[in-house]
Amino acid sequence: MAKPTLTTAKMPKETEQQYTAWLLYCEAGSLQKTLRLWERVGQSVGEMGAEFAVRLGKKPSDTTIERWSKQFRWVERKDLKLQEDLEGLREKTKRIKTERVHRIAEYFEKAMTIALKSLKENSDVTTGDVKLIWEMFRTELGETLGKHTHAVGIDESKQTPPDEEEKALGAALNDTIKKFYDKRGTPREKGKGEHPVLD
Repeated sequence: MAKPTLTTAKMPKETEQQYTAWLLYCEAGSLQKTLRLWERVGQSVGEMGAEFAVRLGKKPSDTTIERWSKQFRWVERKDLKLQEDLEGLREKTKRIKTERVHRIAEYFEKAMTIALKSLKENSDVTTGDVKLIWEMFRTELGETLGKHTHAVGIDESKQTPPDEEEKALGAALNDTIKKFYDKRGTPREKGKGEHPVLD
């Protein structure tokens, strides 16, 4: 007779009590700890602990629990559950990082729009302020601040050329910085007053 497909959901013919016992086993980590933990489950405070205790029911004999463990492949299923939990955690982490990057990008776009507008209107905003916003954005994304930084160990296969939006932003920044220095009549030396990332 073929074994049923391994799953972290209820197995065929597995009762609610047997499935809950397996969940307890996953938390405990071993059969011996499961047997000891079963005795204390009812003492858990809160609705969840009480509900879990009801689903678990009265503890059967140790031999019965050991039989359940073999019949419903507790060890293999626990490994599968661990894999599923880790994959879920990876996905959650990836989603959180993506959402964070979007929030940072939105903030950066707003801050740059305000700074560039103020710079064009001859307000107190300086090119240094604009540069600082850009550097904060790069730092938040975990990226380098210039070509000279972390030159060793860069994975060039992950390097991508700037897209059209990034090129436009770079051109706008350089143009604004140039206009600023032109108004002041201050000659720029190559490499001074220009943003290291955009040059």
